[in-house]
Formats: sequence, C-alpha cells, structure tokens
Amino acid sequence: MAEKLTWEEIKKLYNQEWVELIDYDWADEDPDPRAGVVRVHAKTREEFDRLTDIDPPKDSAYVFVGELFAPGAGVQAFSSVVIEPL
Repeated sequence: MAEKLTWEEIKKLYNQEWVELIDYDWADEDPDPRAGVVRVHAKTREEFDRLTDIDPPKDSAYVFVGELFAPGAGVQAFSSVVIEPL
C-alpha cells in the first residue's frame, strides 16, 4: 500500500489532478481531507474515471486538487468531493 500523505503533501504532488483517496482522514466539518492514501490520480476526468473503475474499493473519496477556474478568472479554491459508499 502507498504512503498516507497529508493534504498539504497531496496538494503539492497532485496539483490540477483528480485523486482518489483511500484510508483517508476527513472530519465532517472540514472542507478538505486531513490526509489519505492516493490510490489513483489523473490529469483528466476521463482517464480518472477509467482508472477508478478498475478494482474499486468499498470506501474512497474523489477529490480535484487545484484551481477550479482558469488563471485570471478571479475565483480560486481547492475543491473536495466525498463519494459515500452505497
């Protein structure tokens, strides 16, 4: 299994990429995870979706790391999305 990284490490290593986190620490009140193991990462959503479909875990979180809009658009943020298990 890969190493568990802090959110700061994930932001530095996977900026502008989609990541799937397993074994993650994410408090309900926090907008971003505190840490997690990156199982899959990709620069495009299409590639990311293809990779996450391969042997998916029971619990994971999909997160886009980086700016939501093009540079100069005036709005910048780090975005996080949690996918709840069925």
